[in-house]
Order: sequence, then structure tokens, then C-alpha cells
Amino acid sequence: MSVNEVKIKPAPVQFELRGTGPPSSRTFVIGDEDHTLGNALRHVLINDARVDFAGYCVPHPSEPVVHVRVQTATGMEGALTATEAVKEACTTLENQCDFVLEELEKALPEVREDREWMDRLAAEEAQQAAMEEDEE
Repeated sequence: MSVNEVKIKPAPVQFELRGTGPPSSRTFVIGDEDHTLGNALRHVLINDARVDFAGYCVPHPSEPVVHVRVQTATGMEGALTATEAVKEACTTLENQCDFVLEELEKALPEVREDREWMDRLAAEEAQQAAMEEDEE
């Protein structure tokens, strides 16, 4: 390990929903994530007219969690709960990522080959881990 390399422990919790009161206001704690997901999710949320506020923070660089705060508009037609807004934002973000990946793979076929190779490698590792578990 180099001097600049830091080993971050896995998050103690993968997902936690915080907040009491109206369902239009919640904080989502997402483990093993950082600014990459937090900022992308915030951007998608804030572009929804039904969302009044969306923000995120990473409490500390050595803590592998991101907190996403969402407050949705109330009293308007088609109003969402904070949970519904985050679900929709995650779906939108996933669709955007799929689109970018498809376009990239069209332009650079070697990207598709690399992804397929990584998928095969991950499947082999999962199979190996399952076989080792069965032996125990």
C-alpha cells in the first residue's frame, strides 16, 4: 500500500431512512457511496419540479456513506413523498447511465469487449465463492 492509498472500512449500514414527520421530508443514508452518487442523485432530484429541496453531504472522507436530503412540494397535484422522489430519481439516473454506456459502446467497441470480459470474470468469481461456501 502506498502512502497516498487509504483503506476505507465498509459502511456499517447499507441503507437507512431518517426523518420523522411528514413523508415529504426525509434523509437517505446510503452506505459505501460518495460524492459520485450523491451529486448525480441530487442533480436528478433538483430537476424535478415536484422537489423543493435536494442536497447531499459526505459527513467525513473516511466514512463511506453519503446522506441525501429530500423535501418534496406538498399540496400540489401529483405531489410525491420523498421516498417516491428518490425511487424515480434512481430510475432516471439508471436510464441515463444505460444510455451513455450504449452510446459509448457504439462509438468504441473495445469498451463493450472490456465490459463483457469483466462480467465473465465477476461471474467466475461468484461461482468460485459459491463452491468454496459449499465445501465448508
